[in-house]
Amino acid sequence: MAEAATVQSSARLRNLFVILLLTCGPSNPRQLWESYKESLTEDILIQAHRENPELVLDYTPDMFNQTLIILQDKALGMAGKDLKQLGLPTPQRTLGDRLTREILRETSYNLNDLNEYKSANEPLLLPDQRAAYNAILDRINRKAGGIIFLDAPDGTGKTFVINLLLAKIRQQSKTAIAVASSEIAATLLHGGRTAHSALKLPLNLTQCEAPLCNISKGIGEAKVLQECKLIVWDECTMAHRQALEARDRTLQDLRGNGKLMGGAVLLLAGDFRQTLPVIPKGTMADELKACLKASFLWRHIHKLKLKINMRVHLQGDVAASQFAQQLLSLGDGKIVADPTTGLITIPNNFCNIVDSIETLKTSVFPDIRRCFNDHKWLCERAILAPKNDSVNAINLQIQQQLPGVVISYKSIDTVVDIDQAVQYPTEFLNSLEPSGMPPHSLVLKVGSPIMLLRNLDAPTLCNGTRLCVKGLMPHVIEATTLTGCTKGEDVFIPRIPMVPNDMPFEFKRLQFPVRLAFAMSINKAQGQSLKVADINLETP
Repeated sequence: MAEAATVQSSARLRNLFVILLLTCGPSNPRQLWESYKESLTEDILIQAHRENPELVLDYTPDMFNQTLIILQDKALGMAGKDLKQLGLPTPQRTLGDRLTREILRETSYNLNDLNEYKSANEPLLLPDQRAAYNAILDRINRKAGGIIFLDAPDGTGKTFVINLLLAKIRQQSKTAIAVASSEIAATLLHGGRTAHSALKLPLNLTQCEAPLCNISKGIGEAKVLQECKLIVWDECTMAHRQALEARDRTLQDLRGNGKLMGGAVLLLAGDFRQTLPVIPKGTMADELKACLKASFLWRHIHKLKLKINMRVHLQGDVAASQFAQQLLSLGDGKIVADPTTGLITIPNNFCNIVDSIETLKTSVFPDIRRCFNDHKWLCERAILAPKNDSVNAINLQIQQQLPGVVISYKSIDTVVDIDQAVQYPTEFLNSLEPSGMPPHSLVLKVGSPIMLLRNLDAPTLCNGTRLCVKGLMPHVIEATTLTGCTKGEDVFIPRIPMVPNDMPFEFKRLQFPVRLAFAMSINKAQGQSLKVADINLETP
């Protein structure tokens, strides 16, 4: 907090303060508040000075109370926790009803803006998009309910159609909920959140025979689900089938309706040619068993399909049309695999194949010493690889080409169960690199692109957000967002404790939740938009 307070605004300090409360569990949060409440309230005092220039003003209890209200709203939005649960004073407020807050989140849209958006974009719908759009609206208007799956290969305008549907429903003063399986995908939807956040899906889906969402009747989330006309779930193909079944049971209970999804319309959107549910240490059979198509609900789902590639249609590019068709053939399994190795041979006209990793790096990041300060250039390119070992090696090699001093941050690793400390010494913990975790030794330079590994403050700081390092301090990283709805904003990233969930024992790593992002795994690239993307298939 001390490092951040010297360089940033009160609004960004408040964001950092809430992230620290929620993720780091400070031992004395009230003392932390007392130490920094003036820095957190400085902009409120400045605004009071502007409104009353003739008065000599100082910090007042009402100003601090206003700051506490802002902090509480932030904490409730991020983690559903109020300040009392976090060890801080409870602010005095007149309209603190959480029911109202949840409903306002889904209904506070400018109707004029929605109408303009709808009027401007409805004429742009392609024939197959319009057919899907009208079919979904017809089901909503008839109050038929049920589940629709929109099969949308890459480039067919799925997000465009979804956002237009959301605008259409909300413009009629009706409730439409937009969720996605990942935070990155959620940031592309108007008012989007992750499915786990919006619907309180249980984290132990696979361990329950009949899981339910953690939403009780009478609370704000329940009221929203009871009134909603449309629920959109983007990138649903990444989700476990149990998540869909839990949602069906919950909606039937909350809405008092035994029909599918309690009579609401659920629009599933995705592409089974892309990433399926990730099952740690699972086989291909485990992934197929977890897929939505394995659910008993799948036979009740009405299927719609988008076929026209928008980029090809708008640009009239013959080469792009051929590439799109080849991608579909690859995803549909139409390219014959070698019966011995199980590998396929990529057609010669499908892509440019290089003979070395050095050529690959140069083709994606040419003249990087001169261009790395151009954030637009940096955010539109990356190298993809199937395994983290390849990703880590490429990242370090490219970062060495940047000018400037290398800063190394060492993590603090400890076992959760103190009785296991002898069995798992610190040196052993330091050597571990579980998936989804930062390394023990995090090596960074100013100007390096990084990717966030945890949801800190959605939608600004969510898992998969790419940023560029602006400043490296002992306890805080200052970075500029490269992607998402807050592109170009400066943010603070603190060290936070993280516990991996795929280890035979529990250990905690205190480290910045980031990795270098010149290269990324293919799974992490899901939902990212890249103009220049090369794939390293040395180890497929």
